Amino acid sequence: MTKLPNIFTIKQKIPVGPGKILISEPLLMDGIFSRSVVLLVEHNDEGSLGYVLNKNSNFTIQQLLPDFKGFYTPVFIGGPVATNTLHFIYTHDKPLSNSKNIFSNVYWGGDINELLQMLKKGEIAEKDIRFFIGYSGWGKNQLQNEIKANYWVVTNPIKEQIFEENPQMLWKRSVILLDKKFHFWLNVPLNPILN
Repeated sequence: MTKLPNIFTIKQKIPVGPGKILISEPLLMDGIFSRSVVLLVEHNDEGSLGYVLNKNSNFTIQQLLPDFKGFYTPVFIGGPVATNTLHFIYTHDKPLSNSKNIFSNVYWGGDINELLQMLKKGEIAEKDIRFFIGYSGWGKNQLQNEIKANYWVVTNPIKEQIFEENPQMLWKRSVILLDKKFHFWLNVPLNPILN
């Protein structure tokens, strides 16, 4: 009898780390992580932290922070951890105070009042900011174990992928950017049981 290969086995070529993108395999049905694209901002021996880029909360920043009145930047669900907290990433030539560089000119966090002043002065565009409620967190070795279990494929980010891509299309477009061997993922139904 010939054993068929597991078609979802992912041979990882890119090491996991800050500034990498995680793309969930198509059968991962874990709520927020179903067909998700996650930007990792931190990864070390203690664990990992990132933000889901393609799950809109249906709130705008002015609804959550009154000081941002007149700004309609969408707020995304960054993950299931600390959903009472607000986080942001942005792209700009000049970082805010206390920001952390993730890759290229993409930064994580910083002085939110400084960000607001830049918005008001037109020094940064709303399209260059992503706000998140909560975050995605993994404990020690948890993410590495999920990658070994083929829940995620790790890839290098493209700035336009994060800030310009339609969030509803982000998972699909991210899969298209992968090696052609992953393109069959696009044909896997959302719920195979109903097929």
